[in-house]
Amino acid sequence: MAESHSQPQQIFVDRRPLWIVLFDRLRRYLFLALFFGIFSFMLLQDRPGDLSYEGYKVLCLFVLCVLLWSTNLIPLSITSLLAIAAVPLLGVMEASQAYAYFGNKAVFFILGVFILSASMVACGLSTRISIWVMKNWSNTPSQLITSIYCFAGISSCFMSEHAVAVILFPIIHEIAQSLNLKRENSIFAKSMYFAMAWGCIIGGAMTVLGGGRVPLAVEMLEKSTSGAETIGILQYTQLSFPLVLTLFAGGWLALKFLFPPDVQDIEAAKKALKHKSHVMGQLTFQEKGIGLVMVMTLFCWFVFGDQLGIANIAIISIVLLFVLNLITWKMVEEHINWAIVLMYGGAICLGEVMAETGAALWLAEKLFSGVVDSPITFLLVIALLSTLLTTFMSNSAVIAILLPTAISMSPSYGIHPALATMTVILPSNFAFILPIATPASALAFSSRFLTLKEMIWSGSLLSLLGLGGFLILLIFYWPMIGFQ
Repeated sequence: MAESHSQPQQIFVDRRPLWIVLFDRLRRYLFLALFFGIFSFMLLQDRPGDLSYEGYKVLCLFVLCVLLWSTNLIPLSITSLLAIAAVPLLGVMEASQAYAYFGNKAVFFILGVFILSASMVACGLSTRISIWVMKNWSNTPSQLITSIYCFAGISSCFMSEHAVAVILFPIIHEIAQSLNLKRENSIFAKSMYFAMAWGCIIGGAMTVLGGGRVPLAVEMLEKSTSGAETIGILQYTQLSFPLVLTLFAGGWLALKFLFPPDVQDIEAAKKALKHKSHVMGQLTFQEKGIGLVMVMTLFCWFVFGDQLGIANIAIISIVLLFVLNLITWKMVEEHINWAIVLMYGGAICLGEVMAETGAALWLAEKLFSGVVDSPITFLLVIALLSTLLTTFMSNSAVIAILLPTAISMSPSYGIHPALATMTVILPSNFAFILPIATPASALAFSSRFLTLKEMIWSGSLLSLLGLGGFLILLIFYWPMIGFQ
């Protein structure tokens, strides 16, 4: 019997001063105490004379939520739940009214999209499609990069970009292993992971299906204008597609010139994909059924979305999947991002309360009155703020923070609220720079093939391209189609 030899334990001595060690260990709690201390201090101060007591309390709560959303010291969803609970506790409005904001159609549409995406992931249909694309359209290293990029971009137009990234990540990891790529210096691996992240981010901006931020923003727009203004599912794509195409072309060129493949032969990767496809076997009845329901759902969204309601169509499609016994709850529940659903509900609630109490309008006037003097400058400032904020926090949080202010101030500049809404939505998608901005970037960074420096400088180029493309939309394209 072989003797077992225990490895000697290594002891590390932290030689930093004690106060630095304590601060490092207690940093999260100290910042939380600081933020809640600021919140409590603000509540004890006298309100501004031109703002109601309820409006001032909501403004204090808004500041606390911004601090928590931007630092992510507690999960975004928990911050949103805190906002819902705090509104009645602060005496701003009745609990029944505050909690009613959570049950809006945007939340149910987002939940529906997640369940539909989860059904495709759980049955393996989305994985099968991605393997087929890469196996049949990847004869060279450059073609493999392009197929990953195009699959990520096109798929994110029709399902959650988070789900697309989750599908592609293990496949790319397997390709990297089959080619024995090294984390220290593999440019080809960097290109594959950037193709995944950038494709998901850019494709997710094309339609309302790529993520929850567009339904969230549209719901806030409709609530703020009592239903007088909205952005339809086809209208959104019409307004966004020139910018998305510009970014998509720019991303492809960036991959081609900034990260040219440093391998010549990918035969081992093709064999790995072929083997994975063989293991999956023939297309199953379940996959065919889910694919057919998904196609029907997309058709109804684009053709009957405005008449029937996209949330209603999503829910009926989910019911159909269960009636036909194509999915079970156990199959899809682990693929549903409940945190995002909760986050959106809380964000909508806070935005609505800010609008009703006048806090959003008061804040907007203080920020922009006398500083920004023209409509075009106002929109450019909003776009720049949206881009900067989405670098450091979730783009959903950016919508929750910035949109109430933009909508409240738009009448003062003679701007339609829908135009202000699009000005917040599109730049909030330029989440290329830091991994914390979106799960697709976070997954790519977690591969350890990418460095933070590479993400920052390459992502900054795409963000600048996005701002340039948005400026063209704002000055030329939108006025040309009558959206101004």
